[in-house]
Amino acid sequence: MAAAQGTYNPLLSKKMPREYKRQLSKDDIGNQARVLLNHFIHDRISREQGEEQVPSTEELQEPGTPTGPPLEHMQEIGRALRCIGDELDKNPNIPSLCSQVSPEATTDTFLTVAKSFFSDGVYNWGRVGCLFYFAYKMVVKALNKIALIRAIINWVVNFITDYVAPWIIERGGWEAIEEYFGTPKNQMMFVLGLGALTVVGVYMYKTWN
Repeated sequence: MAAAQGTYNPLLSKKMPREYKRQLSKDDIGNQARVLLNHFIHDRISREQGEEQVPSTEELQEPGTPTGPPLEHMQEIGRALRCIGDELDKNPNIPSLCSQVSPEATTDTFLTVAKSFFSDGVYNWGRVGCLFYFAYKMVVKALNKIALIRAIINWVVNFITDYVAPWIIERGGWEAIEEYFGTPKNQMMFVLGLGALTVVGVYMYKTWN
């Protein structure tokens, strides 16, 4: 039997990845995540604070940084991530909780909060989008510190590569985020429960600092 939607189990899942010229690797997924996250951050800053405040997507990464295989449906993936961010904005507790983690937090603190989003072992696109949203909330407090912004983005890319990429590959790549629109009830159940997960992460952050 195939694994349930949102639960990553490579031994049980029968879903075949979409056709690509070659099988995507974890590094491919992580490098593509960098491109998507840069655009996600750029888009939200321009929408919420104005174009004059937003760093260019080129500024958000070191010159020559790998970007992975080209994404065929970049606009559609970006639209899905934007919708997830907009849904998270509607819960007043979530933005304020995410904002309590300082951009100067340590890598270990970031990892603690990021891991809390997947602490029950369930993966879905809503949770992946929340990781982007959490990074944005850290970045927006460090707009005049490009080196710090790049470090935060690197944390997210490394986390996705190490922890989330196998699930994304199993789903068929980033283009499979279209599944988010097919299961709104399941995805939004995550948003409702996210406050508790984030509280745990913020509590740990405050305890360690």
